Amino acid sequence: MIATFTLAARDPQTQSFAVVTASNFLAVGALVPWIDCHGGIVVSQSYAHPDAAGAALANLRHQTPLDRVLSSFLEDDPIASKRQVGLMNTQGEILLYDGPDCTASVESLKGENFFVCGNMLVPGTVEAVAKAFTEARRKGTDLGDAMLRAMFAGQQHGGDHRGKLAAALLIKRPGAGYLESSDTFVDLRADASSHPLALLRDLYSLFKLYNPHHFSHQMIPEAQLSPADNDLIAQILTTLQGVSELTLDSPESVHGMLARHNLAQNYEPDKHRFSSLLLSEGHALLRLLRV
Repeated sequence: MIATFTLAARDPQTQSFAVVTASNFLAVGALVPWIDCHGGIVVSQSYAHPDAAGAALANLRHQTPLDRVLSSFLEDDPIASKRQVGLMNTQGEILLYDGPDCTASVESLKGENFFVCGNMLVPGTVEAVAKAFTEARRKGTDLGDAMLRAMFAGQQHGGDHRGKLAAALLIKRPGAGYLESSDTFVDLRADASSHPLALLRDLYSLFKLYNPHHFSHQMIPEAQLSPADNDLIAQILTTLQGVSELTLDSPESVHGMLARHNLAQNYEPDKHRFSSLLLSEGHALLRLLRV
């Protein structure tokens, strides 16, 4: 597909692989990002080629050298010159291909354990993404947050000069999926939206609230909540309740309400403590609930 920019990254410490992408193309997450924890990453865009991407991922899993993986990807392809491909193996080695007939402006670059590529961009977009991602990771920012922050930097620089329609975030980590039943840790998509990156960021915030055990946070005693914190929690509870106001005077009722919405891990009724994530991500939850 055309008019797309993508960031792919590897975190050696957690054995995570991640891809975030945004495009003026419907449901970009169904086409661009390909990850196998035991193989690496394939990014296929500018006339995405899903069959070739899947085969490339299998080749990576078999530890095929990157140049051979790319050659196989492009072999017997009548529009190979229009493709844009990014490859990363489990050792963090990277190979990028920008077809000579990709829609301008075409950009790509690689850094330590990450690469960025895009087409039909405002020039400098890829560099803005790379700079923001590097700075965020240097500060210890969570991988998913760092990737989203970087994409916003690219969007603010100009991004796809036709605007955006869809965005997606895919993160895989061995055994980190739902109930430890798969490697798919995060698979979130904004398939069609006037503000896809903003929607994707809110979905990632909700993902944190569903899975607080995967993210750094504190449990904060109710007595230490600020007036703004109390107001936010009240808004969340009222919105979830839907009919009448639910107060903190009934901790078991509060816990039951949060449990019905898969948010129970963010509250300890016996200790009257709330997760700091509920405070940091709560406004995103409200935006999603009020759509």
